[in-house]
Amino acid sequence: MIKNVKKALVSFTTALFSIVLISSSHVDASNLKLHHKGNAYSSYLGNNEAVNGWSTVVISTSSVMDSNKRQGRTKIQAWARLDTIKEHFGTYYIPTVSAIETKMKSTTANSNLAFDIMGTNPGHRVSQYELDTTIFDLIDYRIPGVGLVGNIANVLSNGIRSGTDQDLSNSKNATLTFLNPTNSSLTNNISWRDANRSIGSNKKSGVTAEFNFRVLNGVQINVAPQARVQYGLYRSTSVVPIKIWSASAYVNHTLN
Repeated sequence: MIKNVKKALVSFTTALFSIVLISSSHVDASNLKLHHKGNAYSSYLGNNEAVNGWSTVVISTSSVMDSNKRQGRTKIQAWARLDTIKEHFGTYYIPTVSAIETKMKSTTANSNLAFDIMGTNPGHRVSQYELDTTIFDLIDYRIPGVGLVGNIANVLSNGIRSGTDQDLSNSKNATLTFLNPTNSSLTNNISWRDANRSIGSNKKSGVTAEFNFRVLNGVQINVAPQARVQYGLYRSTSVVPIKIWSASAYVNHTLN
């Protein structure tokens, strides 16, 4: 009986110690300074290069791992390039930013075996816009036909989503998509090389995603944090945009 109690106590102590170690390393990783891994851009819209070879998406990425090389996080900053899109299409389209997709992925078979993405910051927070048409109905009581305008506006506005759409279904290749982000474009007078230094991580420009991950056995992992932009193209006579993705900009590096 005493032997069993001692055995159970040892097991409990071991488990508790493991939890403390994991928690400590997670806190350690969250407080450590991120190391810049590089900037990158793509100059493509779909399969076609943009006018003058100008960039259509810009990213900057940095990472950090805890002292045990078991857990860490990667930050991806990403920007659209509306100046490029305006120049590319001229006055034919009015461009907007519909979405910016950020992605963290491992790039080799050996890395896939020892690498798992555990979560993102921000997380999954999607909201859908719905227009209250009551005011149109009230005006319609005095001015027939206004209610119809409200119904059309309601149809067009419903389904517009905002927030962040998280996809962790594949722990080796996870995405966090920012839907209809505001102030997300980087002006073309700022070079892609200087994006993070010129804007700074605390300025409200572009989008910023963090991916939290774990690494088994502290091995070196090959990854490619990346981002792409979906642009919405409007005509002066249209209310529904044509949507087109840029190619992805990515930075290949290792976690070790």
